[in-house]
Amino acid sequence: MQVSIIIVNYNTKVITNNCIDSIISKTRDIEYEIILVDNGSTDGSKEYFEQREEVKYIYSKENLGFGKANNLGNQYATGEFLFILNSDTVLIENSIKILKDFFESNESKLNIGVLGAVLCDENLNMINTAGSFPQIKFYILDYLNLFLKTKYKTYKKIDFNDITKVDMVSGADMFLRRGLFNEVNGFDENFFLYFEETDLQKRIFNLFKINYITNQTKIIHLEGASSKVNNWKRKIIQDSQTLYFRKNESKNFLKYVFFELLCSPIRLLNSNYSFKENISFLQNNIKNLL
Repeated sequence: MQVSIIIVNYNTKVITNNCIDSIISKTRDIEYEIILVDNGSTDGSKEYFEQREEVKYIYSKENLGFGKANNLGNQYATGEFLFILNSDTVLIENSIKILKDFFESNESKLNIGVLGAVLCDENLNMINTAGSFPQIKFYILDYLNLFLKTKYKTYKKIDFNDITKVDMVSGADMFLRRGLFNEVNGFDENFFLYFEETDLQKRIFNLFKINYITNQTKIIHLEGASSKVNNWKRKIIQDSQTLYFRKNESKNFLKYVFFELLCSPIRLLNSNYSFKENISFLQNNIKNLL
C-alpha cells in the first residue's frame, strides 16, 4: 500500500461522503486505502459508512477529538505514506498522486517533513493553506493591536511559489511518511481540538525536517461553515493554545500567564457572550493557566 488516507467524521455524514466520493473519482495510478474514523456520530453515519466496501470504517463510541482519532486510524494504516485529510475537503484532480510524486522526487533535496496542497474555496480562491508557528510575543502583540488599532502585523503574508517553505501546513491536508508520524509518536492526545497539527509539525520541525506547500495541485476546503464561535469552542481553542505554549515556549510561559490574568477583567466585557459565559470561560482559563 502506498498511501493511507485518514479522515475523521463527527456527525458530518454528507460532506464526509462527498469527500470520499471525490477521492475515489479523482485518484488514479496509485495504491491507496481510505480509513474513516467516526467519533461517535449519531446522524446515521455508522449505518451508512460501515456498508461502504471502499472504506475501512472504525467507529468509536465516544468523541476522541481530532488528534486521538487520527492516531487510532494510523493503527489500522498499512501505507508507506499518510494523508491526513479533513472531512470537509473535496478533491478536484489527482492530488494524492501529485503529492506523492512530488514528495518522492524532492524528499532528499528539500528534506521534506509534511507536504500540503494549496487549499481553495469553491470558487478556487486560495484560503488558509499554511501558517507560522505561534509565539507568545506575537500573541500578546496581536491582542494589544485590537485595542490600539495599529497597522502592525506580527506575521508576514506568505507568497506561494511552485514550492514554498512554511512553518506548518494546514491540518486539513497533511501528507507525510507514516514512519515519520510514528517516530514523533503521532498527535499529542492531550489536545482535543485545535493546535494539535501545529504541535505535531513543531515536533517534526525540531527533527530538522522542513514543511512545504506545493502549488502543483489544489484541494477545495469547505471551511467556515459557522462564523460564530460558541463558548464551548472558545474554551477548547484557549485550552489548546495554553497547552501548546506550555509545551513549546516554556521559557516565556510565565509572561503568557501574566498577560492572560491581566486581560481577565476585559474578557468579562466581551459582548459576544453572556456574562455567565464569560465567567465560565475565565474560570476555565485560569484553572488551565495555574
